[in-house]
Amino acid sequence: MFRPLLTASFIALSAPGFADTFTGEAVIDTVTIYPGLAEISRLITLDLPAGSHDIIVPGLPQTLATEGLRLSAPQSVQVGAISLSRDRLPVTPDQTTPAVQAAKDEVTRLEEALRQRDVTIEEIRLRVLAAEEQIAFLQSLSQASAGDTLSAGAVADIRALAQMVGEETLAVRQAAFTAEQEALAAMRAREDDVTALNDARQALAALIAPETEGSVLTFTVNTAAPGEVVIDVSTLESYANWSPVYDMRLTTGDTAALDIDRAVVVSQQTGQDWLNVNLILSTARPGEQIAPSDVWAPLRRIISEEELAREQQQVMLADQVMTRSFAGGVSEMAMEAPAPAIVAQADFSGATVTYRYPGRVDIRNGVDDLRLPLDQLSLEADIWAEAVPSRDDIAYRVAEFTNTTDEILLPGQALLFADGTMIGFSHLPLLAAGADQKMGFGPLDGLRLTRSTPRKSEGETGVFSSANQLTEQAQMTVENLTGRDWRVLLRDAVPYSEQDDLEVELNASPAVTQRNPDGQRGILEWDLNVGAGETAEIGFDYTLTWPTGYVLQ
Repeated sequence: MFRPLLTASFIALSAPGFADTFTGEAVIDTVTIYPGLAEISRLITLDLPAGSHDIIVPGLPQTLATEGLRLSAPQSVQVGAISLSRDRLPVTPDQTTPAVQAAKDEVTRLEEALRQRDVTIEEIRLRVLAAEEQIAFLQSLSQASAGDTLSAGAVADIRALAQMVGEETLAVRQAAFTAEQEALAAMRAREDDVTALNDARQALAALIAPETEGSVLTFTVNTAAPGEVVIDVSTLESYANWSPVYDMRLTTGDTAALDIDRAVVVSQQTGQDWLNVNLILSTARPGEQIAPSDVWAPLRRIISEEELAREQQQVMLADQVMTRSFAGGVSEMAMEAPAPAIVAQADFSGATVTYRYPGRVDIRNGVDDLRLPLDQLSLEADIWAEAVPSRDDIAYRVAEFTNTTDEILLPGQALLFADGTMIGFSHLPLLAAGADQKMGFGPLDGLRLTRSTPRKSEGETGVFSSANQLTEQAQMTVENLTGRDWRVLLRDAVPYSEQDDLEVELNASPAVTQRNPDGQRGILEWDLNVGAGETAEIGFDYTLTWPTGYVLQ
């Protein structure tokens, strides 16, 4: 069986003949980021004579894949064989950039400065050591001389000797003290030298990847005429992403409005720094599903009641055998996998938006989360309060708005503000053009809620039951202490039935505005207008009735 010559590290388009070899640097010029994927355009600029040439481009990321590798050249230049090597890299000349070389030179300079500092400290320590030895010598000399002088009886000579030794010892001790202070100052300065050297090494590490990593691109070109040639190397690379972040500022005055400050956070771990690049952000999602899902038709069959009974009996016997085999444990028999779930996939074909960020940016590999401002949107908003007295004791501010732009609003984290006050964090889901969205904008402490139920003499709370009937009563209030009028959408719930024989009767005052909103069975809604300083009261009861001989569950 023949194996293809095209592998992850080699693409052969044609065999080169005798040619000169040139080494070029691929400089990242433009990056287009999709969610989870980046298209990177690198430019190689060479001054080539006419004829056929081998081009070597070192320093590319280790994870570069040939599937998304494309080369384009001017019309007068023909690109031939292309090879991408990873493990056994070809020998290439030093292609150190000026920035990297400057960082290396700074590291070398600081290493030498630290070495010289250590030499200076050792020299100072030697002076201290010499002073200590001088003091020891003077002390031994004075003891020997004093003994000779005492035996001779010359008191004046003893006094002169003591004075000389004292003066010399003081001078030596002063020199030792000065040297010790110089050593301490040098040690403090050495700490600054170490810090500067570590910073320089980190700066160098941020500019270069380990020399043992990376890949090398080699290809052949044939130029019709001598001159400068610019070759565009385009690659698709993973581990790059951008996501929107939103500051959503709600104004609840006479004219309600929602201002959305949009920004983006860009990060990448492609294995190479992006320095001084043009940045393009796209809402297209090439890494996601591109075709509709499959559907499966259900297989239905009929079976006689006798055969069904036999199958059920066989199942029971099998269960008994399994229980005996795994008594006291959990069965490890594999269960049949369910059919794949049919999930609806959103498709916004034709609605792709591209943002080209002005100016050039730097995004370092694996260390930068770059936040860039995008634009501001101004949308109209409908604002009200929502209250659930059965669960909460205050109401919450809610705003509904429509995406009136001509583009998709991608999902992202949102920081919420209401009338200039920060409320908290939320998440804006994917919002198509023209779609509506409802979001909570924090608590309204001035809208107080209560829910109570009457008590029977037996102590039961709000529930009255008989053999085939059950009744529950509830009383709710909304007290407005905010100083302004509020539209309040109040919600509660009652049981619901899917059986004709189990009836549910509801009485409410005021009347329920909407029952089962959006198909939510058993949910009740009251749409109220509660003025400043006013209190709204809602009372309701429901009764469940069922035939005698049945039990309510």
